[in-house]
Amino acid sequence: PVVATASDPDGPGPLDLVAEEIELMESTDYQLSITLQNTIEGEDITSEIMEEDDEHLFLFAFGEDVFESPDGDGNIDNIADPINYADQDDNGLPVGLLTDWTTACVGDHDHGDEGGEEEETFRVVLKHQPGLKSATSGFDVGGTDLDITWEIHIMDDPNAPECENEEEVIDLVTLTFTPVGGGDPVVATASDPDGPGPLDLVVEDVSLEENTAYDLAITLDNTIEGESITAEILEEDDEHQFFFGWTGDIFSDPTGDGNIDNGSDLVNYTDQDDNGLPVGLSTNWTTNVAMSSGTFRIVLKHQPGIKSDTTGVDDGGTDLDITWNINSVVSNTRVQQELNRELQLSPNPTQDILFWDVESLRGEEVTIRILNLQGQMLQQIRSNGNRVNVAQLPTGTYVFQVLAQDGVRVSRFVKR
Repeated sequence: PVVATASDPDGPGPLDLVAEEIELMESTDYQLSITLQNTIEGEDITSEIMEEDDEHLFLFAFGEDVFESPDGDGNIDNIADPINYADQDDNGLPVGLLTDWTTACVGDHDHGDEGGEEEETFRVVLKHQPGLKSATSGFDVGGTDLDITWEIHIMDDPNAPECENEEEVIDLVTLTFTPVGGGDPVVATASDPDGPGPLDLVVEDVSLEENTAYDLAITLDNTIEGESITAEILEEDDEHQFFFGWTGDIFSDPTGDGNIDNGSDLVNYTDQDDNGLPVGLSTNWTTNVAMSSGTFRIVLKHQPGIKSDTTGVDDGGTDLDITWNINSVVSNTRVQQELNRELQLSPNPTQDILFWDVESLRGEEVTIRILNLQGQMLQQIRSNGNRVNVAQLPTGTYVFQVLAQDGVRVSRFVKR
């Protein structure tokens, strides 16, 4: 154990508490326990806090390079910021006599550096909040029983393995949109053209067919070190969640503009962690009829110890934040419908002569086909005219096709 005290050298005299420095090893998990005493009167303040834990709360602040978990700089400035409390009062609210911490990595062992240390401060505030303590009561609520700042040193361990990157290195992100009804997947990547060099990820455009349901799979890789970040997220899915935002009328399902601005907004997650909370490696999307183009933003949040059904994009660290351009591709069905609308047949029904018209094909030689409803071709001619004699056909309903270089127009007519 690493023990550090803040003690009063002259009892009730004028001198302040003297806080010893704290020295912790890098990349190490610690559990911190806090004890408080009034040695002048022989009182155990820790016991008093435990008896009145629904009135007390410890808050913490620290340098951003000190801890890997919790990340950030503490919750003195914002009660919602992550702290790994390991105790709670009878109302299920945190106390802070016990907390968990993972120190950051400070050395660069792979490059033969002699090592070093991170020197920062570690501030502990004890708030007394009788009748006021809640999930949102922070530094400005209640009285302050204690406010002490220690110097904290995170020491380099020369025998430790090479440092992990504090922020996950992700240099290849692949989006695969697979049509639910079958068809070729649409694949778009965001990749780093120069590895660890200065260039940003290069983001490919995504082209989706309108009025189509897609399953989206996201894969992430660190190709520099040969790591599958997808696999790591799956192993720690209770710490990760993807959030999505988009512009324009891209999707009919989900509706809206995503859950980056509001975590409760609709996204069709199709995967979940062991707690039943969404992850986002797999999602489902349906593009709009006559969809517009726009942007599609994906944010991956790392929320160790804090992920819940109410945590959003402002909670935890950000491992990924990429915006794609999405382009609309007109569906084959819609193209065919528009071509078919161009074909006019009259009179319909008819007894002998059937006139056809496609304004864009007037004077152009085309192939005319007449089929029965079973798809058998009964008549085919090449013509640049606008009339066909169908007197020889038995009474019934038939399919009329006009085959041109820009496509096929199809309609039906009735022979009396």
